[in-house]
Amino acid sequence: MQQKACLRDALLPRLDQASSLLCEVAANCLSRSLAHDLVVGGDFIRIFRILHSEDARLRKPIIAELQAYIQQSDETGRRRLVDTRILPEILQAYTPAKDDLLDFMSGCLLPILGPSFTQDNGGATLFPLLTHNEHRLRTSAVQALRNALDSRYGNKENLAKAAVIGTIHPLTTSDNLICDLWCRITPKVAPYLTNRAEIDLLFDSLK
Repeated sequence: MQQKACLRDALLPRLDQASSLLCEVAANCLSRSLAHDLVVGGDFIRIFRILHSEDARLRKPIIAELQAYIQQSDETGRRRLVDTRILPEILQAYTPAKDDLLDFMSGCLLPILGPSFTQDNGGATLFPLLTHNEHRLRTSAVQALRNALDSRYGNKENLAKAAVIGTIHPLTTSDNLICDLWCRITPKVAPYLTNRAEIDLLFDSLK
């Protein structure tokens, strides 16, 4: 265990300016056990730093371990992951060239953690993605909110407090997915609305 910690501490800080050969060595170490140890140990500072890397070989084992962790965790574990600000961090690391991060966000992170995001800040972290330039992120953000509505872990009161009605309503005319989300979200969030402007908006939409 001590040897693995020494290897981690010696290897990972050198990856920012690493040669291709060193990146290959690091990728092999990450694939064998190091990525697993980082995720299980909650070393998200290093995890996020690796996801910022331009070398896909380094990102691959980290993404695989994060995906396994998300799929296997209970709601407590998923909420802990949300608390690390994993979505903003990965969005910051993402570029159009990093299709692996896009696959991870759209296929795993967003749909599975949707309910957990509503426990955090009412899902407000997801709202900017509803107008993102990348279609797959827009679609996955809608799916995340739909999953939150259908899950016993989704917090509808928090969604109302996050002004989900005022956020989504202006988008309904430009996107059929958003329009469908609006139809799903309004009856479930309506009992928790306290903002008069949003209540009026909801009634106006029924006319």
